[in-house]
Amino acid sequence: MPTLPATTVDFFLAGLESFMTRSGQGTHWGVTMLRLEGKPDATMLTNAWEQVHAQHPMLGARLKRAWRGWRLVWKTPGPIPAPPIIWHPLQTQPPDEAVIQTRLQGRWGGGKITSPLLLEVYPWNENGHVVLLTWRHGLLDGSGVNLLLEKLASGACETGPPVAAMPKRDGMGRLFKRTQPLMRRLHAMTRAGCLSAWVKGMPKDGLPSFRLIELSSVQSQAAMARLRSSCGDFLQMPFYAAVAARALRLLHVMRGWRSPEIHLQLPVQSRGRSRDLIFGNHLGSLPLFLDAEALGTLDEAIIHLLEKYREAMKLEMPQASEALMTLASQMPVSWFIPGVRLTNRGQICSLFHSHTGSFLPGRAEFAGAPVQNICTIPSVCSPPGLGIFFSDFAGRITVTLAWRGNAVSETEIEAVSRRIKTDLTGEPDDQKPR
Repeated sequence: MPTLPATTVDFFLAGLESFMTRSGQGTHWGVTMLRLEGKPDATMLTNAWEQVHAQHPMLGARLKRAWRGWRLVWKTPGPIPAPPIIWHPLQTQPPDEAVIQTRLQGRWGGGKITSPLLLEVYPWNENGHVVLLTWRHGLLDGSGVNLLLEKLASGACETGPPVAAMPKRDGMGRLFKRTQPLMRRLHAMTRAGCLSAWVKGMPKDGLPSFRLIELSSVQSQAAMARLRSSCGDFLQMPFYAAVAARALRLLHVMRGWRSPEIHLQLPVQSRGRSRDLIFGNHLGSLPLFLDAEALGTLDEAIIHLLEKYREAMKLEMPQASEALMTLASQMPVSWFIPGVRLTNRGQICSLFHSHTGSFLPGRAEFAGAPVQNICTIPSVCSPPGLGIFFSDFAGRITVTLAWRGNAVSETEIEAVSRRIKTDLTGEPDDQKPR
């Protein structure tokens, strides 16, 4: 049985799904939605779909322990058959929130989704179609989804099976030494404390919920102008992370909570880029620890993010985080998240956040049909109970809020949505919470 190396993020997500399952929150799924003008070419889409399954044995892989060295690997029995693409009959409207919510629970047609990928096409008027791609988060992250969409959009996946190189393994002593800057910072955070949208005593098992904030082209241009003026043309992370942190800060203020710090785990590219390494997670994490009182205005928050980012890079926090995760991956998967929560006073982090960048860069069509917009809707768990994700297609920004139904109220989501839109575009918020 062939094996492929597992990354530390594979281990993190396996631990997260183990925690979700044991706490009644279900398995960990995401949904990517594409709105199309016209109908995707069935032959082109089916051909690419079948080739992806035939040439990527990771789709049938299971995360296992290697007999020697106790390291995690993906064991692959070989290619698996592609499940049929589901072509729904004509609808009067696109798939609603209930449909996507069901997919985020890993369910379709009254039963469980049994394959790691599910592809559906919904016609909802004479010209419009919606494509839903449901995917198992343990096998894909935001970078992988983007690469998969590029393969499906092109109608072909002509390269052979990808072979990932085994990562270099350092000794335990060297890894432990590399973790020290992060360990010291985590101990300081534990003493100070941080909060998410969930605190001890709140129920964990609410249904996965979401809201999309789709900016217009004009609003997106305004947001990009604000980004460039504050961060320059190349570094987008501080802008989006500051917007997300301020949104969580507003939630805390509305509840009368005081969280001295906000703990963000920012995705960073940790695996070598390859157009064919779609499955298995690309991203490591950069932990940032923000002073909640330094987020008063967006400009102040961006300056604070930049300071913390430079400090983290100077201390080699990404390398420290990777070393710590490498050491942690030696423990049983089911022990990991309980260990994190014990360290973080019941939290995993303050919120899930990422900026996944541009979908289908340079491409305006998907399987022969013009694309209107693309967004991804991940499911999140409690804690932290809230996720804020940013993406764009053809210069148009979409924000996805994801939460557990018992962690955040509708009133709070309304207020957080207004704060995010105001911070992005500069448009005034006329309904600020008291």
